[in-house]
Amino acid sequence: MSPSCAISSPLSQSQKTVWSLFSKGLSIIKIAAKLNTTRQYINQTRLTAEAKLTTTLLNVAQVNELQIIKLYPKQAILLGYHPALKRKAIITYTTSHGLKVWYWYDNPEEVTDTTFLNQTRQYLIEIAKERGITVENTANLSPAKMANNIFTQLIPELKT
Repeated sequence: MSPSCAISSPLSQSQKTVWSLFSKGLSIIKIAAKLNTTRQYINQTRLTAEAKLTTTLLNVAQVNELQIIKLYPKQAILLGYHPALKRKAIITYTTSHGLKVWYWYDNPEEVTDTTFLNQTRQYLIEIAKERGITVENTANLSPAKMANNIFTQLIPELKT
């Protein structure tokens, strides 16, 4: 018997579908029409998904020993701080890739593993797409700059 959800994807398939459409900016009315269901069902599914994601983000923060700075439940993002590493960290969720923990790195240009950099770039493109953020020059932009671009738009505290 397999679990009904994994830590990388705590949502059921219907919750993922609703969450994905809601993340792209569709209204509850439009999602209900698209999925041929009621607004009440969509709203309840979204609220359940938000609660599951909030719990999961908080659990991941605890496991990674992060102090929570700010939680953004509607965006499935948590901003934290790791006191031993003295670094900010961001926990994100996307329906296509699940959960990721991001730590700021002082010298991102020292990372040269092309496979890792390409995977990171793809994940960042997915975050931007799910959140309706346009990122120009993705092929030429380093993942560190891309992450900074995206996360400063999603998390106001990073702009200061």
